[in-house]
Amino acid sequence: MVAAILLTLMVSACSAETPETPESDGSDQGDFKQWKLPKRLREISGLALTPDERLLAVADEKAIVYELDYQEGKIIKSFAFGDPPVRADFEGIAVLGDTVWLMTSDGLLFAATEGADGRSVPYQKYDTDHGDYCELEGLAQDRATTTLLLVCKQTKSKHDDLMIFEWSASIDGIEHNRDVAVPEALIIGIVDKKRISPSGIAVDPQTGERVLVAARQGVLVRLTADGVLSEAILLKKKGRHKQAEGIEMTRDGRLLIADEGGDGRARLAVYSAPPGIQNNE
Repeated sequence: MVAAILLTLMVSACSAETPETPESDGSDQGDFKQWKLPKRLREISGLALTPDERLLAVADEKAIVYELDYQEGKIIKSFAFGDPPVRADFEGIAVLGDTVWLMTSDGLLFAATEGADGRSVPYQKYDTDHGDYCELEGLAQDRATTTLLLVCKQTKSKHDDLMIFEWSASIDGIEHNRDVAVPEALIIGIVDKKRISPSGIAVDPQTGERVLVAARQGVLVRLTADGVLSEAILLKKKGRHKQAEGIEMTRDGRLLIADEGGDGRARLAVYSAPPGIQNNE
């Protein structure tokens, strides 16, 4: 780790400020609560839970990772990949063991050990080459198989299938396992959309299912590990999900969704149980 004063000042822009009071956006309906996050988090492009279920998030322009208290809507700490922080179009975050992974839209993976508040950490970088096939937006960890899941937002050719790419991963390297096609035609037939553009992916720790969110279409999708469609529903957008970019699921079944905020502040929603068709009409 690098503890230089300059870096501390830079990451302080994300950590050592006077604490901001978290705000509820007024959405507290028993099974659902949504927080307006502090102003320095304008957008969250990915969420990931650590093995002990602490929530990490990454924004989209710098490799700065935030730990969030999803019970109170607070930032607990932040640390950076590199000194100065790496700049790129970051679109996902995952955690396997004690390694934090970040993904860019063109398929680069950055791996580092979690850092202390206000610090930087050294990192490793790997190129999956998937950026030649599609724009990527969504990274998740499958702890049962020690794999990373990278999901396509849109392909370079409209004739190609959306894919979930699976990689075995450790801090020492990555190995491509397999590609799983997303059944886009089935999904759009159920939710009455022209296409699906996934913006986040998570693994349900109870079932192993892949849970995708598509911000543009306001859709939540469940797939088996082999890509068989389990469910596709429309999320309630009015007053809830303007642009859902990050998604995670806790071991006790809570669903976490991060949205870009229209007023410049990201939002973090907590469902005590995943939404279903009956409460999204």
